[in-house]
Amino acid sequence: MRSTLDEFTKELQELRALVASIAPVNAALSDHENSLVRQYVLVRRRFDYAAFAVALYASLEKFIEGLVAAYAQLESRRLRYVELPPKLARKHLTRTADILSRGRLGEGRYVGLSELDLVKNLFECLNGERLYSLNEAAVVAHDLNLRVGEIDAMFATVGIEQISERVRHADPLVDWYREVKGDAALPADGVPASIIEERIKDLVERRNQVAHRGGTPVDLLGASEMGEAVGFIHAFAQSTFVMTVERYLRQHHAGAGTELVQRADDGPYRNGKIVIVDAPSAHLFRGQPLFVLGESIGARWGRIQGLQLDGVAVDTVEPGLASNGIGVELDFKCPKDARLVALAAEDDLVWSPLGAVDSAE
Repeated sequence: MRSTLDEFTKELQELRALVASIAPVNAALSDHENSLVRQYVLVRRRFDYAAFAVALYASLEKFIEGLVAAYAQLESRRLRYVELPPKLARKHLTRTADILSRGRLGEGRYVGLSELDLVKNLFECLNGERLYSLNEAAVVAHDLNLRVGEIDAMFATVGIEQISERVRHADPLVDWYREVKGDAALPADGVPASIIEERIKDLVERRNQVAHRGGTPVDLLGASEMGEAVGFIHAFAQSTFVMTVERYLRQHHAGAGTELVQRADDGPYRNGKIVIVDAPSAHLFRGQPLFVLGESIGARWGRIQGLQLDGVAVDTVEPGLASNGIGVELDFKCPKDARLVALAAEDDLVWSPLGAVDSAE
């Protein structure tokens, strides 16, 4: 899953580079000695805008499809086909049949697919095979552009309901909202749903205008507006990733890790990044992956940055040690009274390699 977000983030970095280049490149071309080059400046803004609108929507669509597909495949490894969310099993069946009936295999988004592979995978699913593969194209199939309602429907298929509502409290979107609105207070119910809906709708309509109407687009975005659009889409995508990770961690790790219980009325300190916990039931060490779950925030995750035992910095803490509390330094903000879960082993589906920066931070 993390690789899907990493690829998306890289694409947005390239789009930001395009936006940043607009003003200096136009300035350089406007003084060019060749009159044909100077004339190009007059049309460049239109083509820059068209490329931007199409690329930003395409990146978002690919990210959403990739994240939904990745989560569905993870669930298929955990559950038998009959145990999958009913919406997923139903969509997988009907959309596989639809793809086969249309006779477009080998074209467009179906390049590389064969009838044999699709039928074989579906047969193994319906036959109750323990090891089976979902047809990814069927899982992520959609007939409409990815406005909020369609995004909600795609995630609901894999068991993650009302994701556009849940992301309103996710850290990336909250941080984006506060940055854009300055000192304006965040509403109690999170980032306004109307802002999320309207900004995604605006992107879809701009992309459709460029892709389908041709000619000269109207209401072109300036460079600063393009930058703001990239910022919102990045925050929205990160927030959907946070909520997907929350469900993944709850299903795959919440019951298997070491639970760290915060001491009552003792912290957290340093803006929530240092917590005092009771003696653990298992070994703790610097660099250890851990996470916290919450109904509103979804998930926060990172690594242990430091440990302190009885006022002394240590690299490890053995289980069962009697102490007045163990200080744990985090690289994310932990809510008060929330229970942290530390993992004994890496999970590179969520965590970046040690020393790298997690994409959702």
